[in-house]
Amino acid sequence: MEEKKRGLRCRICTGCGLCPGVTVSSGQTAGMHVLGPEAGAVLFDERRPLHGGGRRLAAADIGTTTIAMLLYGEDGAVEDRYLTVNPQTVYGADVLSRIQAAEDPVKAADLKGMALNVLRQGLLRFKARLAPGEELCLVYAANTTMTYLLQGIDVWELGHAPFFASHPKPADMEIEGVPCFGFPCFSAFVGGDILAGVLACRMAEQEELTLLVDLGTNGEMVLGNSRRRIACATAAGPAFEGGPNRGVWGADMISILAALKREGCMDATGLLAEEFFEKGVRVGNVRVTQEAVRAVQLAKAAAAAGIEVLLEKYGVCAEQVGRVILAGGFGYYLKPSDAAEIGLLPPALAKKAVAGGNTALGGCLAAGRAVFAGGRESLEAGLEQTVEGTEIVNLANEPAFSKKYLEFINF
Repeated sequence: MEEKKRGLRCRICTGCGLCPGVTVSSGQTAGMHVLGPEAGAVLFDERRPLHGGGRRLAAADIGTTTIAMLLYGEDGAVEDRYLTVNPQTVYGADVLSRIQAAEDPVKAADLKGMALNVLRQGLLRFKARLAPGEELCLVYAANTTMTYLLQGIDVWELGHAPFFASHPKPADMEIEGVPCFGFPCFSAFVGGDILAGVLACRMAEQEELTLLVDLGTNGEMVLGNSRRRIACATAAGPAFEGGPNRGVWGADMISILAALKREGCMDATGLLAEEFFEKGVRVGNVRVTQEAVRAVQLAKAAAAAGIEVLLEKYGVCAEQVGRVILAGGFGYYLKPSDAAEIGLLPPALAKKAVAGGNTALGGCLAAGRAVFAGGRESLEAGLEQTVEGTEIVNLANEPAFSKKYLEFINF
């Protein structure tokens, strides 16, 4: 990906954890803490050896927009990576578009083949790096729709009420001779990638109350600890990944809008000043249009309302949350103070926000360690217990969500 770098960032940002990131002291909120070994985090525990007994670990995050694959060395460090845009985007940028497309059996087969082909290419690349006698295994995480499509399961039930996932646990599969283990899903809209994130941040093992937020094409959130967890999903669309301003990172867009608000170029309702309303306002090399502002405005209102619903249903206030982990490429470069400025995060949560990088890949690494240690059955039992002990909230059925959504529309 070096040829696609722009400054410190890849043009296809997956929050894979390979970028240097920005770290600030604990008293600051203008920048971002990045979880690392010095913080006792498990998201970047690649420094611990992987005892694979002749097996090498590959991990894959099969996202709606991008697919990221990593190969780990025996020392646990990332040895190679394979990142690409998910080719399924030709059928739409969001999961609902692909669910609709998959109603046609021919398109469903094509969608499955596209995902398999990417995984095949990544695994072939990784296999070329193996020493004689070494074997490769893959652990992957994906949202529920991507999991269904990869497995060739009919996705109709995911796009129609009551939106039930009757196949939450993917069957083991083999690609290019490589055995593949997939994370089970919570529900129709909260997938295995979020379960992998919960595993990566050890939410189900710790007493500290943690909020995991993964905002991308889909927005999923989990609040809880070892005793109790609540999760929900919101439809963000492509707003946090460029949207009408395609090519602009979502985190940068948040900072731009916060600056426009501070400078008086945009009011609290999201309306650009009169001189910018028709043609937009240029900030650096980015032209921000009214359409782009509205797209982010709607997505951030849904995310903020979802967070508030989780807090209320859990019976806590923002001050009682111990840490906020912002996952994925969006969270990696997000400035919490700017997120608070536009109302995406309450100020009390913004002060506790850390960048988790790609928590889905972090969970795959943790799962791989368990498999290598001979704990496959224990891993599966633990994941099943985590799923069963997590309450899934359908925001569409929550009266408070609609009210809060309207409250959070303004910046």
